[in-house]
Amino acid sequence: MSPPRPESLTGRAPGARPDLLAGQEFPPPPQQARSRKKRDALLQAALALFAERGYEESAVEEIAHRAGVAVGGFYQHFASKRQILLALMDRLLEEVSSLALHIGPADLLDAQALIAQMVRQGLQVDWAYAGAYRAWHELAVQDRELRALHQQIEQWTAHLLEQLFGALLQLPGARRDVDVGTLAWVISLLFLRLAETPLTDVNAVDTAVASLTQLIYHALFTDQTS
Repeated sequence: MSPPRPESLTGRAPGARPDLLAGQEFPPPPQQARSRKKRDALLQAALALFAERGYEESAVEEIAHRAGVAVGGFYQHFASKRQILLALMDRLLEEVSSLALHIGPADLLDAQALIAQMVRQGLQVDWAYAGAYRAWHELAVQDRELRALHQQIEQWTAHLLEQLFGALLQLPGARRDVDVGTLAWVISLLFLRLAETPLTDVNAVDTAVASLTQLIYHALFTDQTS
């Protein structure tokens, strides 16, 4: 599921967010607030069921029932269970994109605090979609298209981190021999693996954030700047 880092993927710019919905024939998007609310309820129900049972054991009928929507109502918004999973993962990538966009030059003044903030917010977003991750990995085992999309997600995540790490390496005290591309690739895979096992205990979360922060910080900066 995590092959060696690819140099490029044909047809995509390196920094482009993977379009998980390309080529999917979704039903027309809801126009009324009531319909949009039902669609959101279906997404939340699917996310919860995927977390509890996985992809195969979560039936469309159960998703609809938990959302308080008739089974026919499900198909007004999604053509299949696979489509609702794609919609969830696409929403996840959108939230990750918004996190990256919020990092500005002023944030770079305190590198360690920025890294800690990035780690905490990244994990919070990932863990909110743990059910989607579980279902995605389960289905990707037998779905070649999803495996290809997953490689795109890995590459895109690594690219976001590479941009951030590259900016941090311009600060005083940064190491000059860092292979920033490889470091970003390794950390991105670590984030994707951690996304599958959300932590709920506050102390455990703080420990995970602190450990990852130290790992990244000391990979980028000399000990004298700690």
